[in-house]
Amino acid sequence: MALEYRLEDTLTGEAWKRVGTHHHHGINIPLASIRTENSCGNGEFLDLIPLIDYCASLKLDLLQLLPLNDSGNDPSPYNAISSTALHPIYLSLHALPHLPTDLEEELKSLRRFNETKTLLYPQVRTEKLKWLHRYVERSGAALVEEPEYQAFITSNEWLLDYALFIETPIKNLSKSARQKLSLTHAKEIEFHFLLQYLSATQLKSVKAHAEKRGVFLKGDIPILVSPDSADVWAHPEFFDLSLMAGSPPNAFDPKGQLWKFPLYNWRAMEEDHFEWWRRRIKQCSNYFHIYRIDHILGFFRIWAIPPGDAPERGRFIPSEPALMEAQGRTLLKSLISFSTMLPIGEDLGDPPPFVHKCMSEYGIPGTKIFRRYRRWKTDRSFIPFEEYTPISISSVSTHDMETVWLWWKNFPDEAAAYAAFKKWSYSPTLTPEQQFEILWDSHHSGSLFHVNLLQEYLALVPELTWENPDDERINFPGSESEANWSYRYKEPLEILLKNEKLKTLFEKLLRDV
Repeated sequence: MALEYRLEDTLTGEAWKRVGTHHHHGINIPLASIRTENSCGNGEFLDLIPLIDYCASLKLDLLQLLPLNDSGNDPSPYNAISSTALHPIYLSLHALPHLPTDLEEELKSLRRFNETKTLLYPQVRTEKLKWLHRYVERSGAALVEEPEYQAFITSNEWLLDYALFIETPIKNLSKSARQKLSLTHAKEIEFHFLLQYLSATQLKSVKAHAEKRGVFLKGDIPILVSPDSADVWAHPEFFDLSLMAGSPPNAFDPKGQLWKFPLYNWRAMEEDHFEWWRRRIKQCSNYFHIYRIDHILGFFRIWAIPPGDAPERGRFIPSEPALMEAQGRTLLKSLISFSTMLPIGEDLGDPPPFVHKCMSEYGIPGTKIFRRYRRWKTDRSFIPFEEYTPISISSVSTHDMETVWLWWKNFPDEAAAYAAFKKWSYSPTLTPEQQFEILWDSHHSGSLFHVNLLQEYLALVPELTWENPDDERINFPGSESEANWSYRYKEPLEILLKNEKLKTLFEKLLRDV
């Protein structure tokens, strides 16, 4: 399907010129789920270097990451305690500057967390922060003297609110009161400043390496932030805490979902010229070339639920279609203007027609998941891959969904319908040949972007995946299961990237693309 206009002429035209209007192929990972021999319990920033090299050695020019924001005690990267701060759990400890020899030796103990089947987030975070406190006590003075550090804290005004929020539970403080607290908590604040400086330095080096290898990094900006976040703490005027965001009941989720996030006070943000968003997008642009707009429908309308009520008791705000469209256009124009990154919208669901019209006009790709992309209002038939609009990203699943193999097993009616669509003989178990063809179709669709979770490829190399396919799932949205966000790839990156079967699989999938 060809477009009737040039993407370079849309509002995102500069971003398209940088990225290119040709086909892009890549993989998607939660960084915490990988590990290398240098890791200390979870995937770390510099672990991305060999993965970027691997992508470059194939025909993969895009590496997508789930959010990297600090989420505090919650392992969910979508429940950030800061819209701008990176999570220090991702610091590559072995590569920190001015590292004392005895502290380097202590990393051997932390690496015991690499051996667990799942990510032990609370323990890993606690132990890493303890180690980082010792590191800063020994090496912090040398770091503070670096001109780059001084420039970093001067150019990132959000740092103080973030550090104070972590160190003090006092709410509703004026700006002058926060400044006074910064004097009494100077040592603690400097600790958080240094961790953010080190995190930013490492992730920027990853971006620079990706650019050298011709690989684009795609970040992820969650639409909402935690009610218990530095942003809500420092800027309550930008949030509506009287309602909670969620999603309405629908065909895929009959009960709907309660996310427990506050809504935005868009009027107050607009009066401030959307500076909060400008700062957030600018920070993201330091690390990425492309970014995923989480729940892009929420910029047009958000499902608002009164405290204590079930999702079905919610309502859309705004409620009038004309107001929804006007709001969405204003907000997206602003986001686009804040950087030269290319936004890609997560627009799954049943949005009003003006959402896709606006995205198309602005040059914002949408998301196509083959099992959800059907003619729902007519014969419910699946839409052929070749009919996908170029201004989209093709994926076979998301972090909130079952893997394709599990979908086939758990939803036999849908699987049987898809088998009929593909003219396959239906079987309750998805065959490797069928699994390969679904991935092949995804990489040969009409979309300009083709990106899938790494475990969707690993599923075709059984020795690289867990024996129980249920263990390959990342998140169960709307639930508080302990399994959420504890997923870890079965093998460390050194083994994954040396596996000849996996390399051959990618070569076959990307043939003639």
